[in-house]
Amino acid sequence: MKRRILHLIYSLYRGGAERVIEAHLETARGVQYEFVVCSLTGGGDLVERLEGAGARVHLLDKGRGGNLAIIPRIIGLARRERIDLLHLHNSSAALWGTLAARFGRLGIPIVRTEHRPYLLDNLNIVQRILYPSLTKRAHRVICVCEAVRNSFSNRLPSLADRFVTVYNGIRLEPFENLPPKDQCRKMFKLPTGVHLLGTVGRLVPVKNHLGLITAFHAIKRLVPDAHLAIVGDGDLKKIIVTHAGDLGVADSVSIMPATPDIAQFYGALDLFVLSSHSEGLPLTLLEAFAAGLPAVATAVGGIPEVITDGVNGHLVPLPGAAGLAEKATALLLDRKRASVMGEAGRDTVRRRFTAAIMVEGIERVYEEALGHR
Repeated sequence: MKRRILHLIYSLYRGGAERVIEAHLETARGVQYEFVVCSLTGGGDLVERLEGAGARVHLLDKGRGGNLAIIPRIIGLARRERIDLLHLHNSSAALWGTLAARFGRLGIPIVRTEHRPYLLDNLNIVQRILYPSLTKRAHRVICVCEAVRNSFSNRLPSLADRFVTVYNGIRLEPFENLPPKDQCRKMFKLPTGVHLLGTVGRLVPVKNHLGLITAFHAIKRLVPDAHLAIVGDGDLKKIIVTHAGDLGVADSVSIMPATPDIAQFYGALDLFVLSSHSEGLPLTLLEAFAAGLPAVATAVGGIPEVITDGVNGHLVPLPGAAGLAEKATALLLDRKRASVMGEAGRDTVRRRFTAAIMVEGIERVYEEALGHR
């Protein structure tokens, strides 16, 4: 019989952790396991995608804050679905899922994934206090890159052996045989015949879009026809637009909502840029490489584990604006060098960061955990 895995996560709106689950299910296709996915809160368009990959999806509508009533609901779900292993994603699911396993006496192993580095801002006071005991109850905590693993194992040295690295991976099929660049640009109403750089990410402070706009202002001085395209949703959109207006580049900046046609967006670009203050291992960087783009990114989190400076892209130190402007300008003006770097990036993803490699690593952890029951 196939073992049943319950992926528990805070929400199913289109973010990095949620899309890792999507890639897992679409790649595994229920060959060895059956999957149930549960969002503690709500869900977006990923619900349909996960169901299409064969998962049963549940939305618990917990709301914000400490709603203890969620614990018996998780317990009931795990029992009804006859779950064999809990896979908990990030701090919120780690808390509620582990409490449910304990108080419900479920007697099943727990595997967790940390998608972001250990940062106090990512944990509320209860999670900070309980984190060591939560980790003791997990068979393994998967970290999406070495930088994330080190951030946790250094903080909890007595539990360092619980943390293992399984790199994020993506499905390559959507990035093969993309339409011509001008056709991709027309899909998003982006200008043709310009130097187009772009990024993908939530419009939140940690992604540092304001710094990117500052860098773009400097780029425009040397590349007058440069245009910046941003895909993402979030509360900072008005502030970003205002900042672009203050710098006189608003007419050369396009901001678009998240899209399921993300591969075609990358196909429209000449260069991918990432200005984040903090990251785990961003899927957006892997996707850009899969589309054959060179990248300029801040040297944070797992990004230096993907970008080899000068080979498939450039790394720049924080705060990033000056370095981003310098390196992006050079690549926009040297299309031959950019093309060589883009092909090196494509090779990087094919060798190290595919969904198939990721799934093999995750399911190896599952087998180990289930074997210890």
